[in-house]
Amino acid sequence: MYKSTLNLLNNFSILVTESDELTREMLRHELREHFGNFYEAKDGLEGFEIFKKNRIDIIITGIQLPKLSGFEMIQEIQRLKPEQLFVVVTSYCTDQNILKSIQSGAVSFLCKPITDTQNLKTTILLALASRIEQKHTDIGNGVSIDFGREIIYKDGEALFLSHLNNKIFWLLCYNLNMLVTYEMIEDYVYNSESVNKSAIQMSILRIKKQLGISIENIINSGYVLKK
Repeated sequence: MYKSTLNLLNNFSILVTESDELTREMLRHELREHFGNFYEAKDGLEGFEIFKKNRIDIIITGIQLPKLSGFEMIQEIQRLKPEQLFVVVTSYCTDQNILKSIQSGAVSFLCKPITDTQNLKTTILLALASRIEQKHTDIGNGVSIDFGREIIYKDGEALFLSHLNNKIFWLLCYNLNMLVTYEMIEDYVYNSESVNKSAIQMSILRIKKQLGISIENIINSGYVLKK
């Protein structure tokens, strides 16, 4: 595979969640140099926590993981970010596992042991193809967002929010036109700690003021960012 093609991965981040140390080591060896950020976890719970703390473009995950299985981790992540990309790897390449992977939202499925590293990289590039080519999404009042790189633009210029407000804003973007509950905000932004609703409200007000966009408050439930 041409180096220029693999260079397309430099702007992306990857999380490998795999309990088998040898497989995790192989994936690290083959992928880390190509991605802007490389993260790894040895169980599903650790993978979920890493996801909440970092921008993750694609996740490679096993199925038989401690603490949270691969499918349970996928479910927890998709609750917060429905469009998250997953590639499932497993030693148990049964029709049932393949079907369940697809139903869970995985974009691809690889069988272990992974001996064809070129196929591995091609699979990842194909999964990220839509993000590589993705254009800006207009959300009104001169504000657009680049989902692939998670950049906010106001009248064509990049605009930056505080760390906390940025996490809230992108959680709203992941769930564009859908309800983001207070529980989701606490889980993703505040690491599952209980937070006074007024503190969240103040952050929403700051985001609205800085960007000049409309975010609907659903009383006692949460917020909706509408496109």
